[in-house]
Amino acid sequence: MPRQGFIGLDGAKDTFTAAFLIVDALSGQILHEQIATFSDDHPGWPRFLATWEPLHADFWWIGLEASGPYSALLEAHLLRLHRPNVSLHRLSPLQVRDFARARSRRRTQTDRLDACTIALFLRQPLTVQALPAPLQDHTPLRALAHLDPHRAQELTRTQNQVRQLLHFLFPELERAYARFPKALRALLRHFPSAHAIAQAPLQDLHALLPPRHRLDLEALQALARASFGLHDPIRAQTLPLLLDRWAFPETLRARCFAALQQAVRPHHPQAWRLLRTIPGIGPRRAALFLALTGPLDRFPDRKALIADAGLDVTLHPSGRFAGRCRLSKRGDPLLRHVLYLIAAALKRYTRPFAQAFAYYRHPGRAVRETLVILSRKALGMLDHLLRHQVPFQDLPQPAPV
Repeated sequence: MPRQGFIGLDGAKDTFTAAFLIVDALSGQILHEQIATFSDDHPGWPRFLATWEPLHADFWWIGLEASGPYSALLEAHLLRLHRPNVSLHRLSPLQVRDFARARSRRRTQTDRLDACTIALFLRQPLTVQALPAPLQDHTPLRALAHLDPHRAQELTRTQNQVRQLLHFLFPELERAYARFPKALRALLRHFPSAHAIAQAPLQDLHALLPPRHRLDLEALQALARASFGLHDPIRAQTLPLLLDRWAFPETLRARCFAALQQAVRPHHPQAWRLLRTIPGIGPRRAALFLALTGPLDRFPDRKALIADAGLDVTLHPSGRFAGRCRLSKRGDPLLRHVLYLIAAALKRYTRPFAQAFAYYRHPGRAVRETLVILSRKALGMLDHLLRHQVPFQDLPQPAPV
């Protein structure tokens, strides 16, 4: 008699609850049901395996809700078992919650009930066929990729504070430089206002800078002498502290990117080479895209990949009411941001996306809305190139008239 096993896991901070179901594959009858709670540590994991071992089934389906770090540790341990008759799935909490509400109107919620609900959700014939692809161990790359935007936000916050301070001390400098090079920041650490730069000897300014720099110190000093800014001792003391704080997240961000690139390239060597042949996709965007999407074969088709990114369209028509088309935005917001940057770069450096941008902009769409449409098109193109291992080919330049 073929038997199928289902394990629903509900994780918490210090414990996790497992619901074991053994089901007759022909009749669907539950032959055995067991629920137990285990500590999330070295003694608890062997107890979980010892409880699982006596239960015999031809194939096991294991499901757990996506709950951040609490589920990530269990996922990692389960992936390290390397059992061929086990399929591990990360489930959407929304789907499990809707399934629980459809089964019962009771609002009682415990860890044991949640684990049992997950096991029963796996047991349903229709949902088993519609489960996401089995989980693969690409979560560490995704976690490493998410360190980059945190550093970028911190860096942007500090840069804005520096610009606001310079608007008082040296407003012409804040307007003249879109980006502050390291040589200029080194100069402002010692001469943090227009008044200080104007009064400093030119040889002292040269002594602070490296041999190779692109600053025109004479023009900078002339700009400082004609500046409308004021010298405030307190603000002048604050500026070097902000510049030091600027250097810290900048260094951390560079280290995060170096670590991400070093981790991504061995995992996706062929995909990395293909992405780097596309104009406008640099190493940072390529590394972030591959770390956030993982192996594309875990998605059954392109629509599943688009839905995972949250770029699928939701419709809510009812009778004569058509409703509005909106993006679901249920995927990773960082992945959508990376795709937005990729679409902006492809629009600038490739002819197909430049033509698509002009086509979608013609009815009067906003630039942001058009780039979101191109983000979805870019994701579809990247999915095709990486699945079929074909290089990107741009359209030929038009012949001169």
